[in-house]
Amino acid sequence: MLTSTRNYDSYRSGKYAWALGRLIVPVARLTEFSAALTEVGSDEQLIPWLLGALSTGDPQQDARLISGLNKRAAVVDVLECKAANLAEVHKLLSAAPPQATLYVEFPLENCRHILPVLKEGNARAKIRTGGVTADAIPSVEQVAEFLAACAEEKVPFKATAGLHHPLRSVQKLTCEPGSASALMHGFINIFVAAIIAYYGATEEEVLAVLNEHDPTAFCWSRHALAWRDQELSAEQIREARENFAIGFGSCSFTEPIADLLDLGWLK
Repeated sequence: MLTSTRNYDSYRSGKYAWALGRLIVPVARLTEFSAALTEVGSDEQLIPWLLGALSTGDPQQDARLISGLNKRAAVVDVLECKAANLAEVHKLLSAAPPQATLYVEFPLENCRHILPVLKEGNARAKIRTGGVTADAIPSVEQVAEFLAACAEEKVPFKATAGLHHPLRSVQKLTCEPGSASALMHGFINIFVAAIIAYYGATEEEVLAVLNEHDPTAFCWSRHALAWRDQELSAEQIREARENFAIGFGSCSFTEPIADLLDLGWLK
């Protein structure tokens, strides 16, 4: 926790701080986080940190632990939960803290049933796009259906896990020596696919973007992004990112940045 807090503190003042989202902390470890924050000295900052907190699964315990935070140092404004079925989604919505945005992770095969309920409850969706084993990575078809369904319902989403690299490619599953490798999703694939879905692309077109391996298929400028024969203006991208494709959680901030620099897509 101390290492993560120190790293995040340095990223907040670094060159690419504009790309940095909230620090993700399990609710069960908020007390530990508070101690680490005091040690790095960031509790003296004028602007409190914004946190995304991973629920314990117990709304009362979540509320108790979140209330113990020093609000001048850090604020939980996003709560991330898991639901196995529609009944659990309803329970989460009824117990959601009013001051926090709720993200719900659920089995992808249930997305068509669950997304309308999230929309009605003003909650957001969360998709797990990877893991430490190959079977934890959803298929491109599953991801395409999720993105298309979220776009149809206009339910904002975030992604988590596995998106360390910009483009779909074979990568090691962990940082451990001798780690197995697998074909992983890329965060550029996910977000370009999401944005074209937001503007009415078919599920087949979304699937094609998710399957893209070739960096030369993307052309970037200050004013637009082109993927093959499709073009998105900077304003379109900005609107979709603010209202739909919100962000992704990664255990590394530096690795995605380094890959973008290597591709020449970031200066």
